[in-house]
Amino acid sequence: MAPEDAFASFANLQAVWNNNSLITMFPDVTDPTGNIVQIDISRITLQPGYYLVAYSISAIYRTASYMQVTPSYNGTSHMETSVYFATSINGTSAGGSANFIINAPSETTLSLFYSSPVQATDGIFNMTIVKLNRTA
Repeated sequence: MAPEDAFASFANLQAVWNNNSLITMFPDVTDPTGNIVQIDISRITLQPGYYLVAYSISAIYRTASYMQVTPSYNGTSHMETSVYFATSINGTSAGGSANFIINAPSETTLSLFYSSPVQATDGIFNMTIVKLNRTA
């Protein structure tokens, strides 16, 4: 019989993000198994294993700009799983989403880093994490 699934979700509405900051997120559905634990408003600890991560983000820019959101886990940034969106006019929205699998060979911290030359307002962020039932 397969073990019980471990999963959690996080969200943020009406967020404001500034350049070179971590994405803030708040628990939506918590994981009672202890595999996925939020340690502060920007970081999540994952116990060893494989995880499916899906996130989406959107925001409004008052001036032409860009947004880049880059996940960090296993001690390094992962540009291959980042979201990038450029705007060319004032007063526009930007958004994107990504899905990826993390192999956490040991306890690891997951965070998402926001960079843009201007402040993002009215941000919406959603992330779902599911621990996969795989041992190798």
